[in-house]
This record gives sequence, structure tokens and C-alpha cells, in this order.
Amino acid sequence: MEMITSVFKDAIAAAASTVEMQNPFLHVLSSGSCQANAPWFYEAAPLSCYLLLYTSNGCGKLLFGSQVFTLAENTMVFCSCEKRFRLDAALSPWAFSLYLISGSSLKSYAGLLSKDQEPVVMDVPPFSDTALHLQKLPSAISSDQSSLLSHALLTDILVAGIIRHANQDPQPLLPSYLAEARILFDHHFEENYSLDELAMRFHVSKYRFCREFGTAFGETPLQYLNQKRIKVAKHLLLTTSLKIHEVGSAVGIDNTNHFISLFKKYTGLTPLVYRQTGMIP
Repeated sequence: MEMITSVFKDAIAAAASTVEMQNPFLHVLSSGSCQANAPWFYEAAPLSCYLLLYTSNGCGKLLFGSQVFTLAENTMVFCSCEKRFRLDAALSPWAFSLYLISGSSLKSYAGLLSKDQEPVVMDVPPFSDTALHLQKLPSAISSDQSSLLSHALLTDILVAGIIRHANQDPQPLLPSYLAEARILFDHHFEENYSLDELAMRFHVSKYRFCREFGTAFGETPLQYLNQKRIKVAKHLLLTTSLKIHEVGSAVGIDNTNHFISLFKKYTGLTPLVYRQTGMIP
């Protein structure tokens, strides 16, 4: 696609500058959003920068050396562009945002994410801090304070990725169903759940489920789910014109009074006051 070709051409021009290469700030050389249908593919020549690619819909593939990485919905891949790689649309339409980034500290971040410098694919739940930072990145690039804002957003994205990736290391004593439960809450927080249904779904007793979930994540299943719902609600209150009861329904809480009470419990403010004050989520 012409847009992707242009993104890499812009990065080549920017990377050719000695000033760019020595810039201590993390910054975006070039970026773009794309929707591709199979059998689309793009082969990228080696570049002195790094790739951040976030898939919002569909699925793609990253061919890096002899390895193939699946770029599923709501995942982000981070990798060096110093080796030739290829992007393929796997499940149409594949919608993704792509950022080619540079900065003298990037090798340090890359080393913390992957000691062998291989691509790292990370789960990025909708409305997570990383997803919200990625949404803000295009406007930060074009702002009057682009260097500072882009550096701050990219730093937060990479640090969160390092922490999240470290926490994805296999834990032999952690039942695999707990990771599945957390992904379920992260991606489908708007659905209604009962402990009995969850116990049946994961083939464990509800008492074991609550106990092991709390041990693994420091919160009960309900507390974890409510935290997620309130986080999304805060974002919706500040970025949409949805009415209070509509925001509650959007995050899975249909009872408006309960939603208001729960929101105040977690934030100290009612949804209306939160929206009026314009607090940053």
C-alpha cells in the first residue's frame, strides 16, 4: 500500500540525519494507520530504528528472519528494523497503526524487553494505559510540544511493555485458567458474570477460583472487573457525549444508581462531577 511505503520512505529520510540518530528523546520518525486485506504484504528493508505496531482489528503476520509472529487483535509488537522483515495481512480486514521510532536510549529498552533482540508481541487490552497512549501519540507528534509529549508517551508505552512482558513469564504454580480469566475481564468487561458461571467455564469450584485469582492478582475477581469497568468509564466520560446511564451500560453496569455509587467508591467523585472537572483518567 502506498501509505505504508510512504511511512518507510519518510523514516529513511529522517534516519539519514546525524542529529536524529543522536537525539536522546524517544521520537517518531514516521507513522500511519492502515487497513489491509489478504493477500497484501510489505517487505521492509533494514532501517536504523525500531517498529511499534498495534493491531486494532483483524490479524496480521510478522516474518522476522525464519520466525513468524502472529499480530492478533489488541496486541502490540516491538522490534528492531535493523534486519529485513515482512508484514502480511492474515485475517481481513487487518487494521493497524504503525510507528517507526528512534532515540539513543531505545537499545536499552529493547534489551530489557528481549535480550536476543527478537520481536516481542504483547497483549494490549482496550482502554489500558498503553492503548490510550497509542491513541494520543498521533496528536502529540503534531503538537507544539511534540518532542516532550512524544517522549513521555513512548516512555510510558515501553516501560509498561517491559513490566507486562516480564509478568508474562511462565509461572509453574499459576493455573493457566487464571490468565484466561484475566484476558476475559480485560477484553469483555461489559458482559455480566456470575461466580457459578465462571466456575463452570473454568472447571473449578467458585471458592477455588476466588482464592487463586486473589493470590495471583491481589484482588478478587469482582474487584479486578470493577477496576477495569471504572477505568473505561472514566475514559468514556471525558471523550464521549454519552449520558451517565449510557456510560454505565457500556461498561456492563445497567443499574445507574449502582454505577454512580461504584464510580464514587473508586474515584471519590460522581460520574457527573468527574466529567465536569475534566480530570485526566
